[in-house]
Amino acid sequence: MTPIESNPAPAPAADPAPSPAAPAAIVDVRVWEWPVRAFHWGIVVLLVALVVTANVGGSWMDWHMRAGYAMLALVLFRVLWGFVGGPHARFSSFVRGPGAVLRYARSLMRGAKEGHVGHNPLGGWSIVLLLLALLTQAATGLFANDDISSDGPLVKFVTKDLSDAITSFHRRHVWWIFALVAIHVTAVFAYLFAFKENLIHAMLTGRKRLPASTSPHPEHGPLTVRALLLFALSAFVVWWVVKKL
Repeated sequence: MTPIESNPAPAPAADPAPSPAAPAAIVDVRVWEWPVRAFHWGIVVLLVALVVTANVGGSWMDWHMRAGYAMLALVLFRVLWGFVGGPHARFSSFVRGPGAVLRYARSLMRGAKEGHVGHNPLGGWSIVLLLLALLTQAATGLFANDDISSDGPLVKFVTKDLSDAITSFHRRHVWWIFALVAIHVTAVFAYLFAFKENLIHAMLTGRKRLPASTSPHPEHGPLTVRALLLFALSAFVVWWVVKKL
């Protein structure tokens, strides 16, 4: 008899090739609360006003001093907001050590920029430097004079020679602010063209293009009340220094 041949077992099906991972969905996510945006654009307006009034001089120096008081109040507010503001506005979220700054700088040079929801490590330190520069400029203006008719409100507490020295520093120090602003603006456009990251839009709307899993930032409620109270406190402190000391 011819032996019955058994059917050979079917070959195991090959594992399907793994499909490429789907790219993460990118959506608009609220990051910057309105107090941060108001501070940013308020600084822009006041810097323009301060430069114009300082160069025109004469009776415009009164407006120069008023703009300086407003700048001082805004900077004091931002310093306070850096401790009690929203998650991405706090210094603890963006002031990083040297290691983080170097890693981020290397990622820029490789063209594979690290992602950060709020300020990146380099941007964080530029903000700290700009705040310190603006605070120094506004504070020295309180002791400055123009040798004609305008004196800072705290000139009475120092000698004429010291006031003149502070005035000279005040006039030279503004160039450091111009340099920091130039670096900031250059970085904003570099990110726009090199990495397609529109930081101007983000600071206007509060929203950034981020993965959909990123938690949005709350915009209203206690945050608004806290911001208004802190700005009122900052304005009162400046008013008291200017009018009551």
